Amino acid sequence: MNRQLISQALHKTLLPIIVISWILLIASFFIDISLESIGKELGEWAIYLLWIVSLPGILKRFRVKGFLQNIQIIFMQSRRRLGILMFTFALMHYAWLRLFLYIKLSVFPAPGESPPFETMGFLGLFLLIPLFITSNNRAVRILKKNWQRIHYLIYAAMWLIAFHVSLQGKLEYAIPTFAIIFLQITSWIQWKRTVPA
Repeated sequence: MNRQLISQALHKTLLPIIVISWILLIASFFIDISLESIGKELGEWAIYLLWIVSLPGILKRFRVKGFLQNIQIIFMQSRRRLGILMFTFALMHYAWLRLFLYIKLSVFPAPGESPPFETMGFLGLFLLIPLFITSNNRAVRILKKNWQRIHYLIYAAMWLIAFHVSLQGKLEYAIPTFAIIFLQITSWIQWKRTVPA
């Protein structure tokens, strides 16, 4: 397994996918067609990507070896691009299922009027915005230690997204998301116990 080649191939492949996704999202504001079914599908893909983005950190903190370490290294190089794609799919999910409908009807729900699952999903997406904006080398250089602090928002977003899917009864997404949250917590505990004070 040549992890370097796989890692580079993944990294290069993600950029055109991100660019095409943004072109489709922007174009969809000017085309009057129903994208609801695609929006649902993209919400599912956003959750899959959320799981993948979480994986390298968990594996690193558990100090895995062998095959799992290869997986961790492969995804680590593309982690930011995977995160950008995850945010893009989540934004398309929200836009094509809710935002376009609100724009078409010229009605936006007041706070507290939306169903709880929708509120949780929107708040989760909202917390991902600073991560999306700062997922680049320039932001890392400017923000320094604050960059990592901002990216801790992923943990709060993950809780909100877990409740977003569980309140809809989508246990096939809720259970793995809560499981990853549990692994995040246990990996941090493990990391803190083994790092010298």
